[in-house]
Amino acid sequence: MKNKRNYLLGGLFAAVVLMAVGYSALAQKLTINGTANITSTWNVAITSITEKGKTGTATVVGSPSFTANSATFAVDFKTPGDSVTFDIVVKNTGSLDAVLNALTITPTESATSGIKYTVTGVAKNDKLPATSGTDTVTVKAEWVGTDTTVPTTKTKSLTVTLDYIQDTSA
Repeated sequence: MKNKRNYLLGGLFAAVVLMAVGYSALAQKLTINGTANITSTWNVAITSITEKGKTGTATVVGSPSFTANSATFAVDFKTPGDSVTFDIVVKNTGSLDAVLNALTITPTESATSGIKYTVTGVAKNDKLPATSGTDTVTVKAEWVGTDTTVPTTKTKSLTVTLDYIQDTSA
């Protein structure tokens, strides 16, 4: 009986050793390595501001200027009906399509006297394709032509905010 038991224990030990050797022979460690890069660029910016035209005796004070995020101009009006129009060019030179998410014009009211601004050329949801998209914002500043007296407010600022986001509709 002791002999049988020793054989049984020896057999079990041999089976365990064979299973361990078999597992190590058949087991293999696999390694997966990867790298992800984002190569896209976002570059929607103002690239120019030019005087498109003027009427009456209006004059442009200094030179209009721009940075990637803003355009600045100053004008003087001498008589009702004077106006100056500027074109501000916005370009997408990045590799992602853009869309105009919001257009905010401050002040929002349209003046019936004094200084009036009109902004045209862009609208919400306008698309700017990657690498070549261009929007031209036209801003007209004018002294309302029907004024018969000098207004009490002689200076009026304008802020136009263009909020472009990535176009995910394509």
